[in-house]
Amino acid sequence: MGVPKFFRWISERYPCLSEIVREHEIPEFDNLYLDMNGIIHPCSHPEDDNIHFRMSEEQMFKNVMNYVDFIFRMIKPKKVFFMAVDGVAPRAKMNQQRSRRFRSAKEAESQEARAIRKGETLPSESRFDSNCITPGTPFMARLQDALTEFAQRKVAEDPLWRGIRVVLSGHQTPGEGEHKIMEFIRYERSLPDYDPDTRHCLYGLDADLIMLGLASHQAHFSLLREEVRFGGKKDKKSHGKASAPETITFFLLHLSLLRDYIDIEFRSLRADLKFGYDLERIIDDWVLLGFLVGNDFLPHLPDLHIHSEALPMLWNTYKKVLPTLDGYLQCNGEIALHRLQAYFATLAQFDDDTLREKCSDMRWMKGRQGERMARELERLGQPPDLLDNLLADGASGNSAGTEDSDSTSEDDFLADEMQMMKQEYYQGKMGLQFDETERRRQTREYVRGLQWVLYYYYRGVPSWGWFYPQHYAPYISDVRDFADLDLQFDLGHPFLPFQQLMAVLPAASGPLLPDCLRPLMDSVDSPVQQFYPAEFETDLNGKKQDWEAVVLIPFIDEDELLAAMRPRLPQLTEEERARNCFRPHLLFQWDPASRNCRRTEIEPFGFRISADKLAPPVCRAAHLPGFPVLRGLPFTAELRKTGVKVFQFASRGENTVLTLTDCEFDEDRVQRAAAALLGKTVLAGWPHLSEVHAVAVSSTTRRYTLGPDGAIQCEQLSDRDAALMKSQWDLVRQESWN
Repeated sequence: MGVPKFFRWISERYPCLSEIVREHEIPEFDNLYLDMNGIIHPCSHPEDDNIHFRMSEEQMFKNVMNYVDFIFRMIKPKKVFFMAVDGVAPRAKMNQQRSRRFRSAKEAESQEARAIRKGETLPSESRFDSNCITPGTPFMARLQDALTEFAQRKVAEDPLWRGIRVVLSGHQTPGEGEHKIMEFIRYERSLPDYDPDTRHCLYGLDADLIMLGLASHQAHFSLLREEVRFGGKKDKKSHGKASAPETITFFLLHLSLLRDYIDIEFRSLRADLKFGYDLERIIDDWVLLGFLVGNDFLPHLPDLHIHSEALPMLWNTYKKVLPTLDGYLQCNGEIALHRLQAYFATLAQFDDDTLREKCSDMRWMKGRQGERMARELERLGQPPDLLDNLLADGASGNSAGTEDSDSTSEDDFLADEMQMMKQEYYQGKMGLQFDETERRRQTREYVRGLQWVLYYYYRGVPSWGWFYPQHYAPYISDVRDFADLDLQFDLGHPFLPFQQLMAVLPAASGPLLPDCLRPLMDSVDSPVQQFYPAEFETDLNGKKQDWEAVVLIPFIDEDELLAAMRPRLPQLTEEERARNCFRPHLLFQWDPASRNCRRTEIEPFGFRISADKLAPPVCRAAHLPGFPVLRGLPFTAELRKTGVKVFQFASRGENTVLTLTDCEFDEDRVQRAAAALLGKTVLAGWPHLSEVHAVAVSSTTRRYTLGPDGAIQCEQLSDRDAALMKSQWDLVRQESWN
């Protein structure tokens, strides 16, 4: 899922989601989780566009530790601090990792070639290869040692790090960082003494953290991230965010607010459902629908793009279909296939509409081309009959509703053209001769992929070896007749670190491999050399940005790769063998007896729990200060385009506009409010509520305060203060929160 695209889109749709982090206004959090790769990358290569930029490894590690410590001191977790570095990923993720690393290496090569052509003198020191931020490389081994020493030292020396559990899940502990975090949360929730009011803060840059947080069904869950700047140029004087985290604006995205926004989005269903409205199930289905526009494991369905408002279309279809079903599309990651099939049957109309529009556009273009050609032939003095035929072709391309010579209807003609477009898609992009057998196979793989992704987000890895075997997804209208599919998965085993390196790295990053494995990438005698092309094509496939393009490289054949590696593994050095294995999570705690840090090892899969031990997907918790909700004050909500400014730019799409109602306060009501609030700690600043001490309550004419004896005092406002209060009251009555 395109991270900036989704994050910006949802921030425009729901403008109150995020708030700027301000000192002394940060909510109290029990648990802080860091998706460490979101820190490691910008701290080690903050200026990818600068071919001359170099940074020592010592400085990189210093930047990482400084950033970690800064976030810790900003949030000050009370119970748990969990640092998760990406370990080996499931095969389903490796395909995307492989594409990113091949593209990254190609871009670096192109940058260097352009600089040389311009006559620029490049530094003698080798440029940092960001592909080394992959489990099993020497760089990651040294970083793990540095992080271990850092955590141990902080617990031993820093009082803020004592009294809590500090967990470091490193690169040799299998699993993606954010999913190891969610595995820990699921494990904690399964314990009998788990507190449902636990307050979670997760730092990371990926948009899928929104989905993961919602899937946890936790009431008090916020995402921490830096300010995102869209469309602007980088400051060439900047050395990246790592230089001075103190100068960066941070935002908290409150999932408590997103839950309420989703409730607003779908509340029209309350009166229409036969089986009862359940927000938790609505949220689960919302997560599922979001995966249809693409994610790290499945390509997007054709023509479904966030920038083309695909999400509202998916939601509107859902609101149309759900009242006709006998329940929700999924629960706790388990798809109800017969219901999803019914949803896809209605969604197929999108294909019909889109393909018809494309066909009409193509016929119009052909008609215009025919007219131009006819005029050119006339100018060249060509025979009139040829001119008439061309003009007739052009006219047929521009006229709708006419029948051709054999009385084929316009609908039949369009249906034939639409089928031809589908065949071109499947044959041209996927190399398939598409028939009913192939359609069923594509349907099975895509629906199986949806189920894999949902299991992954709600329960953990369902299969380490499964992956979607195509660069493209089938058309929506071809995903049908799947209610009887068997979607069982074999858990299997994760790749070892060097197996993943061989699976995701391009030949240009060969120096990151042990010497004995490197020839498998670049030797003409290698049995797997075809998996490491130096040149490859990309396909935007309806996207707009180069980084969104499909990287057309071959999929790794696991059996062939492991067979090629096997005879070379005995040549590994002792140090290399130590990097090519799994290692435990590390738990650091202050030991009062020894007055030092105690380190405990937790086996790599120690936080994984079986499906039968998962906590029920319910959200039971009290409302806590610092976690805003839209409930509490009466308001109306409507969607409209207001051009609200989001991340430095006016929004182009629709915004959910909230307007408070019941804002008329006569003097008697203000007096009652003063009696109830003065001298107390209250929540103010809806919807981003924060605790304040009420020292005064004012109407448009009077101010009420507490006197020295605790009695309420009333004073008449000056003309200036009265005018100011009137303008503030008018603002409250007219204000729209967007």
